Amino acid sequence: MIAHFVFWTIQLPILLTPPHKLRWFFVFKVVIVLTVSTAVVIAMTKKAGGAGDIWDQEYTVSGSTRSWLILSSFSSVCGGWATMATNVSDFTRYMKSKNGVGLQGFLLPGISLLIGMFGIIATSCAKVVYGEYIWSPMDLAAKWDGPWGRCGAFFVGFSWVVGQIGTNLSANVISCSNDMVNLFPKYINIRRGVIITTVISGWIMVPWKIVYSASSLLTFMSGLSIFLAPIASILATDYWIVKKRNYDVPSLYRRHGRYRYYNGINWRAAVTFLISVTPNLPGLARAVNSSVKISSGIFHIWEMNYLWGFFSAFVVYTTLNQFFPASETLLDAPITEDVKVINGVEFINDGVTEPVVENKGIDTKVAEREV
Repeated sequence: MIAHFVFWTIQLPILLTPPHKLRWFFVFKVVIVLTVSTAVVIAMTKKAGGAGDIWDQEYTVSGSTRSWLILSSFSSVCGGWATMATNVSDFTRYMKSKNGVGLQGFLLPGISLLIGMFGIIATSCAKVVYGEYIWSPMDLAAKWDGPWGRCGAFFVGFSWVVGQIGTNLSANVISCSNDMVNLFPKYINIRRGVIITTVISGWIMVPWKIVYSASSLLTFMSGLSIFLAPIASILATDYWIVKKRNYDVPSLYRRHGRYRYYNGINWRAAVTFLISVTPNLPGLARAVNSSVKISSGIFHIWEMNYLWGFFSAFVVYTTLNQFFPASETLLDAPITEDVKVINGVEFINDGVTEPVVENKGIDTKVAEREV
């Protein structure tokens, strides 16, 4: 508990830093974590005289049981990325070039895969050196004695503190704070949202119980997947398939703009979310409480919860928009600036551009709206 409080106190000032001023921190995080991780795996490999024997282990399960375990593990990993998939725009909007978004699509999973492989190799080497598989880098560093060993343990601990703060920032705190600002802009700003989020997630949700065991952590990550996978799918489907990237950006910030839908609710998205989430709820209940009895088929849906949530939402949302289109939101071209027409002349951002002589593929109601 003392360690948790110290960590929470250390990260709070960084969490309160405005997001657009955090680039230096994430660059520092990449450098320190990659450097220390590489040093650890090299040192452990040298000490063990190789990469260990974890690669030679025999399977303890086979057949369909093994296949479903693979899907379950895959969904758990996706759950770890589910928040980023849903809220990555909280950070990409600060980019100066669109190319950076595509680059992140390769770097984020690539670096994660590299660090994961480093962890497996170091764990395998630990079996040779210490006689047991040690999966936690903190437990591994605790085995190091002597001046150089304690020095190495310090850098490992420091790098993991930096890495965890970066994860909390990018995947948890900033995203939740932005959501609060959007829901209650009159009362909450980014800083207040950060404080509320870090108090709830750092204390009220008792995170030390979530990470108490591997099974509870996997259950928690899978629980994230069943809710966030449909949301990510709806966002992607709406952008690429339904709207075909043609959005009226100014209307996104208007309470009574074209994206108000029906009383402020896009019922197609709501129905899609319910249809995608509902089949996974019994599996979640079974994972939390082993006394809950469900059929094997329902539990298999839970084991591939991210895949089910994402692709079922894609199918349902596309189908609903095909048969019940929200025609007022469908444009032939994107609108990125405010447009106002006075006596047949377009005014964009209060500057005169040219007389309006044709529709240009955009609904004329768009050009007549008030800024």
